[in-house]
Amino acid sequence: MNLWRDIIDNLTDAILVLSPQMDPQVANPAVETMLGVSPISPAIVTDLLRQNEWLGRMVRSCLESGQDLGDPESSLCFGARELSVRAEVSPLPDEEGRPTGAIVLLHDLSHEKGAEASAATTGDLNLRLSPAGLAHEVKNPLTGIRGAAELLAGMFPSDERAQQYCGVILDGVSRIASLVEQVLTVSGPLRLAEDHVNIHQVLHQSLRMAGLFPDPPPGVSLIQDFDPSLPAVIGDEAALVRAFLNLVKNAAEAIGSSGTIRLHTRIETEFRMAAEGRRHQFLGVEISDSGAGVSEEQLSQLFTPFFTTKPAGTGLGLVLCQRIIALHGGRLWAQRGGVDRAKGNLASKDGMTFKAILPISQPSKR
Repeated sequence: MNLWRDIIDNLTDAILVLSPQMDPQVANPAVETMLGVSPISPAIVTDLLRQNEWLGRMVRSCLESGQDLGDPESSLCFGARELSVRAEVSPLPDEEGRPTGAIVLLHDLSHEKGAEASAATTGDLNLRLSPAGLAHEVKNPLTGIRGAAELLAGMFPSDERAQQYCGVILDGVSRIASLVEQVLTVSGPLRLAEDHVNIHQVLHQSLRMAGLFPDPPPGVSLIQDFDPSLPAVIGDEAALVRAFLNLVKNAAEAIGSSGTIRLHTRIETEFRMAAEGRRHQFLGVEISDSGAGVSEEQLSQLFTPFFTTKPAGTGLGLVLCQRIIALHGGRLWAQRGGVDRAKGNLASKDGMTFKAILPISQPSKR
């Protein structure tokens, strides 16, 4: 119980637990700071609910219905103080699930309001919190949550439910931390090398890292339809491996334990771009699979951040792939229709094909 008290006392949001008679049971220091009084007595709570009828109605409704209630923005008045707050009220159930009290959480919106006002006076409503700054703000509380969950798990080693709940917390923390890292990778600056890169070495390394090369798993057919005469591209080999590894893994996940994956490279004759008095020629890479494919609606959203067709996906992998290819001066897109499993050639309906074009290292003069 002391651990929970320590956690509540260190929250920046105001936490107030009320009994059915509206008497304060728990009040963290943030409540006292918000209201400017200490300690929080029954008389203080009475005055608070009298001056803020909307809050009293939320608490009573929560106690009667046992439902969570919230108000995204309200004015909280107490004496001469007036704050803009976000309010959430949740029931505190007993062992049989009946509400024995109400947990009131008040989040002070004054800082956000002040920042908006300041930005508005300068004519810029974009606060421009950097990805690194956002990651720092998210990771700090995650560290505390992880530590608290590990401590709780250690306090109840033989309690299966406690271990299960702590495991859920730790899994959630790990997932959020991983998501933050992916957001940083997608949105942060990428410093790319400018080396002569053999695209077939990139593809072989991607296949090797995905466990498909040199010997794919039983049931998986791998077709490598490569043009050995292709020139090198100028770019960052590690970044290109990362992009094509993600595409290869997507294809492997699409076919499951059995199916066909086809990789095809060629000189791209349809795409030429003029720049600085030269025409840049491109090579093309296609990665096709014999999986179930996606719908037209899903196809249009594949490269939208946080859109995913996977149960445990984040929706950032394809965004990163597209960004890496674009930073190399190329393009990446997807189309429905992949590999005919029986014939090994392109099918008209099933499966998916991802197409990338990259400028070759020796552009020809116009």
